[in-house]
Amino acid sequence: MLTEDQLREMRFYATANDYSDAERYERFALSLKLDERGREIGDVVASLAPARILECASATGLTAAGVKERLAAAGISATYHSLDIEDALLRFASARSRGDCFAQGSFEHVPFSGDFDVYIMMGAMGYRSSPDAFYAEVARVLKPGGHFVWPLIGMETRASDEEREAMARNGLTVVRDAGGFVVCRRQ
Repeated sequence: MLTEDQLREMRFYATANDYSDAERYERFALSLKLDERGREIGDVVASLAPARILECASATGLTAAGVKERLAAAGISATYHSLDIEDALLRFASARSRGDCFAQGSFEHVPFSGDFDVYIMMGAMGYRSSPDAFYAEVARVLKPGGHFVWPLIGMETRASDEEREAMARNGLTVVRDAGGFVVCRRQ
């Protein structure tokens, strides 16, 4: 159950779309235990043994911190690229060494090409212009055989039929849709 403060912050971000106060966003994310979710994501990513990871809509880097922690525990060395449209969030993450490389930009026009083993995105799916355009971009930046990791949040428990169809149309095969995660492999 969300607290009144959490609901107020959710409404703020949903209506103002203002993520410029990184300290405020970090407090909100921690209240939602997104640091714990980052470690759960890390367990999923570690099972894929990646060398290059891209996280889009990376915010303050809580996911990066959790993933890197779990990879280190598994003895996996990977380069973690963080992409976010909000420069203040990237500076916050960089100052805390939550990731290795930081780039400002949109997940709809990722400034990298197809050389990532894993692409992670959590919490920004509602900002996509269309599922097909999004999954085409995911497929473009992943290596063949690379994986898209979508940690589900909120009330979602599985990918909808429409999401699964858009993934398939864009060369992504669902290999996991359970336990709060959707994982797809690029063909």
